[in-house]
Amino acid sequence: MSIFTPIGLPLMKNEKWGGIRVVSKLRRKSGGKITHTKKWSKTEASSRGWMIEHGLRRSFFQGEVCPICGEMRVKTYYRHPFSVPAHLPKGHWLLSDCLCIKTERSYERAKKQRLLSTALPDPMPPGLRGHSFRTFKVTELNREAYTSCQTFVRNFSSIGEGRGILLLGRSGTGKTHLASAIANGLKDKLRVSFACAPILLEKMRTSNVDLDELLSADLLILDDIGSERPSGWTMERLLLIVDGRLTNLKPTVFTSNYELEDFEIRLGMRAASRIIGNNLHLYLEGPDYRLSRGRGL
Repeated sequence: MSIFTPIGLPLMKNEKWGGIRVVSKLRRKSGGKITHTKKWSKTEASSRGWMIEHGLRRSFFQGEVCPICGEMRVKTYYRHPFSVPAHLPKGHWLLSDCLCIKTERSYERAKKQRLLSTALPDPMPPGLRGHSFRTFKVTELNREAYTSCQTFVRNFSSIGEGRGILLLGRSGTGKTHLASAIANGLKDKLRVSFACAPILLEKMRTSNVDLDELLSADLLILDDIGSERPSGWTMERLLLIVDGRLTNLKPTVFTSNYELEDFEIRLGMRAASRIIGNNLHLYLEGPDYRLSRGRGL
């Protein structure tokens, strides 16, 4: 391949000449884009403007002094990695980071790392943190519900449309235990929130409750729904939570001692319709384990 000298005579690549090494270096840097130059000189081909024009290197100029730390911030020209219209600049200038900027960014990174490494508070009440599937007493009367809850935890990431679980049964049959086992199995990976419906509604009546936490949690356990005294106010608040989670496509696990036929009276028609129609119904039967434990059986 020929390279043209200032007098127009071609020089081969292996010939000895003062500027041949410069052109070879430019060719390597440009990936073969620069093959030859006409009437070029070593000074012209390696000048700052020529290099910037062909995007072959960054050019450094004096920048400015930081008024805080007094360190020089060098001004650097960066070419755009894509083609731009002719009327627009081919690159832009950036100032290097000074000591105070580096210190601030290092502080922000350390702060973010501390937040990520800090364990979130356990959402479960202390008395329910030990409940798991391993500690649940499985019988023929609750095996189907037990298996379905385990499947719910395993396939939680693929559950769509905010579909959850409605655990039904008499008091003491293990509904809260299974709901807590679901929460304890997911709380290390997801944002889980637990609330007892009567206590939650009473708190909403007397103080401010963070509804955003309830509506945006990946999983909400709403225990003992229907046990609160039914009124227009409680039905509206319960509908607000149920409808908000369905709108956000967030699954909820409900537990209740009441039959489905009683839901409309206890919860209101609209909340009952959403809870019954959008959740898997699991029935737990058997003796009251709390009474059995109290008798030492």
